[in-house]
Amino acid sequence: MILIVEDLEEVRELLAAQLNACGYGPIIKAGSAEEALAALDVERREGEECPIDIVLMDIMLPAMDGITATCLIKDNPRLADVPVIMVSSLEDEETLNQAFIAGAFDYVVKPASLVALRARVQSALRWRTEARRRRAREGELAELVADRRQVPVADVAGVRGLSWPGPLQAVQLLAERAQRRHDGAVLMVAIDDFGRLEEVDGADPAAALTRRIMELAAGLPGRIGDVLTMAGDGRLAILFESADPGIARDVAERLVDLVGRARIPHPRSNAGPHVSLSAGYGAGLDAAVVARCALDHARAHGGGLIVDGASLPLEEH
Repeated sequence: MILIVEDLEEVRELLAAQLNACGYGPIIKAGSAEEALAALDVERREGEECPIDIVLMDIMLPAMDGITATCLIKDNPRLADVPVIMVSSLEDEETLNQAFIAGAFDYVVKPASLVALRARVQSALRWRTEARRRRAREGELAELVADRRQVPVADVAGVRGLSWPGPLQAVQLLAERAQRRHDGAVLMVAIDDFGRLEEVDGADPAAALTRRIMELAAGLPGRIGDVLTMAGDGRLAILFESADPGIARDVAERLVDLVGRARIPHPRSNAGPHVSLSAGYGAGLDAAVVARCALDHARAHGGGLIVDGASLPLEEH
């Protein structure tokens, strides 16, 4: 079942017709974020699995916008595995970055071509199926561990170290830090050649790899107020309360070394058979922008590098 969230009726009907032409259905429609949240029963956090498999979410909606709605969906454990594909005419990097931080699975630009829409939906359906299988396996493992009383069930999926909040809390934290002009440090990390892996092998292996790297990162020692969050496209971000760039550098070196020693297979990497990371960091009021530029610089120079944004020329910021 696919939920289309779009305030313009003609666009809703066009998307529905395109999905029907691809053989997808049944399809339900919502004209606002509030209608969509009601259809998903977002107030209910436990119980039966949501029958909706994919949400196609417009960003610009009346009252509540699509990014905020996505935060609410992803903050609900019952809905966390429902992929949300953003459908919007907006293509600016900051908007898309906020959508991915909120938990969006992918996006398609309006007006969506039939080929692009089919590819996104097919990829999301594969991911949804694999997420169901993974959740079932995790449940079986938790029951087995609990029965044998080897470790508490809470320790099976739990990680210690860096705080890893849900998407809603991460976006709220970003907004709060921007409002009070917090001058901490930011570390941006990316899986090298992630795009090739996703393009050739599909969304499922790419999502699984991202999750593995996030779990490794979450195990690193953290300080109170330090936050780890996904940034989309094989990237993760760590927000530090401290404005000391040396702390960000230390965590970057630890994570790069940890992933290297894990020897995680990466069949599409140009650098070798195993996963490698690129990293960039910055500190101060523009830490996020500086870190992103530093990461882009690291990736552009072959990957596998850790770059201090302060060392870059001003024109690269």
